Amino acid sequence: IQIMKDLKVTGFVGTPSFLLIVLKRAAEMGLNLKKDLSLKRAWFTGEMLAGSLRKTFEEDYKIDTYQTYAVTEPGGAIAYECKEKAGMHLMDEYITEIVDPETGKQLGPGETGEIVVTPVHNSTWGLVRFGTGDLSSYITDTCPCGRTANRITGIVGRAGDAVKVRGMFIVAKQAEQAITGSGKIGRYQLIVGRREHRDELILKAELKNAGVDTAKLSLDINNKFQDICRIKIDKIEFVSAGTIGEKQQSITDERKWE
Repeated sequence: IQIMKDLKVTGFVGTPSFLLIVLKRAAEMGLNLKKDLSLKRAWFTGEMLAGSLRKTFEEDYKIDTYQTYAVTEPGGAIAYECKEKAGMHLMDEYITEIVDPETGKQLGPGETGEIVVTPVHNSTWGLVRFGTGDLSSYITDTCPCGRTANRITGIVGRAGDAVKVRGMFIVAKQAEQAITGSGKIGRYQLIVGRREHRDELILKAELKNAGVDTAKLSLDINNKFQDICRIKIDKIEFVSAGTIGEKQQSITDERKWE
């Protein structure tokens, strides 16, 4: 925040939830956000931008916001928003398809499927039809800005067993390793939700045996989870045996995006 103030930083690139944390902290420090900070634009990636949060940035903080969709393996940004903010334009450095996750067959405009990309600007990667695991759909009509490229309509979920939380992917197998590694946890469920424009991660777990020091176990699980998954669990709840169904998914995404 001090660097932003001293250097009169005008632009931010990162996740929307982190920018909100920064702005709230700046206010707590007694800064007048409109006078003391010079932030004018934000370019968001790594996390979805909810409509209500965009409204907060643009109306309350007067920050012009834009989204981009980027994937590390193919080489970076694949789609981006223009000033119209009516979907993200696909870049011509990639052949981008929306496909049925089960068959790999291409889907038509408006149909939701997995984003699959083939880089054409950098042959050294050697990637052909790379499945991103992200679900979206696309539209073909010309944007009011004049660009004619197809646009994806946003990310609506994940096709595989990984869920992105606060910009980091949580993979089911890695989560299992962190949670059950102590041998004291039986069934468990990770629930991903949203609270005050921030991703919230809650773990519900069944103990194999009674008499366990749950405070110490919670600390141990969270430390290991952060080491493996690079993210902190917000709350750990120990529930009675049989509470979590045998066929219940280990990671449940309950986030609702406007």
